[in-house]
Amino acid sequence: MFANPTAESVPEKVEPLTQAEIQQGLKDMQQRMNQQIEAWGKTLKADDFERSWTGRTLKKTKRQEVCGIYQNIINDIYRMAVDNKARLTEQDQKLLQDRNAFIQSLGYKDNIVETQMDFNCRIK
Repeated sequence: MFANPTAESVPEKVEPLTQAEIQQGLKDMQQRMNQQIEAWGKTLKADDFERSWTGRTLKKTKRQEVCGIYQNIINDIYRMAVDNKARLTEQDQKLLQDRNAFIQSLGYKDNIVETQMDFNCRIK
């Protein structure tokens, strides 16, 4: 019914993300991505490849698996940024309003991940 007169409704002060936290987060993301790609690579078999004009390439389903790994990592990063929105600068908060701009801010020009496996992945 009535508010507790002893309880104070003072908002907590939110500390902005530090450059060190951001750098560590990006380093962790890169390491996680590398580990997942490496683990995925260990599962490949000879029949996961097909012949093409340029030699052997991964079959479409395997290329999609790789792209899925990249997509999941980006989804996690975006989710963490949204969860920590209050700790971001005003400019970075605005960046979250445009997912494509956010992805590009991570260094993926035109939302393309160059896999270095003779194909690229488009991140959405």
